[in-house]
Amino acid sequence: MTQIITYQQNYDGSHTIVIDDAELDDKTTLLLDNNVPVNVKLDVLDIDKITDKQRRKIFALCNDIEAHTGQPREYMRQMFKDYIVFMNGYESFSLSNCSRKIAKELIEIIINWVFIHDIPLNYRTSDLLKDDKSFLYVSTINRTCAICGKPNSDLAHYNSVGRGRNRNKIDHTDNKVLALCRTHHTEQHTIGMDSFNKKYHLTDSWIQVDERLNRMLRGGNNG
Repeated sequence: MTQIITYQQNYDGSHTIVIDDAELDDKTTLLLDNNVPVNVKLDVLDIDKITDKQRRKIFALCNDIEAHTGQPREYMRQMFKDYIVFMNGYESFSLSNCSRKIAKELIEIIINWVFIHDIPLNYRTSDLLKDDKSFLYVSTINRTCAICGKPNSDLAHYNSVGRGRNRNKIDHTDNKVLALCRTHHTEQHTIGMDSFNKKYHLTDSWIQVDERLNRMLRGGNNG
């Protein structure tokens, strides 16, 4: 994402700024190389406004619901919006300009609905949600692979608990876990944790074990 890194206020009230990660075409760079100023239009994003990625998550989830149930995606989006308006006392809102907080709550509600109703997620949807902690936690609780969405997955450990140990008697609260199908779990052990996380962009996705997860790990079918 293009970002303003620093600024200096000028005598006339305007600002000189340094911008990072901007994309320039060859024509623009040629002008700049020849010390020719280039006019630009700068719109500073509202940090409290829904992000494009949040919007894409909402649309992707509703698309998957339509694909599985036949319920039109527009109807489902409006149903979820109406639900949080009613439950949380919000005014009616639009996905074009609502707050990040409302968008986050909407995504969490849709994710919970998806898992309650066993809606299979498109691979691209799962990939889009890999940085969403609410999705990763619920997928771990429900044993749905964080990468491909396959159900009845293993609970993979970030730190190995060792072969031959009785996992029902181990305290897992200092560990991190993630639901991975048998194929991806096997790959994780085969290529190693660092390579696996880099390949699937999961470095910050592993879920810290809390009391609820610890109870599951000590009494379930764990990977």
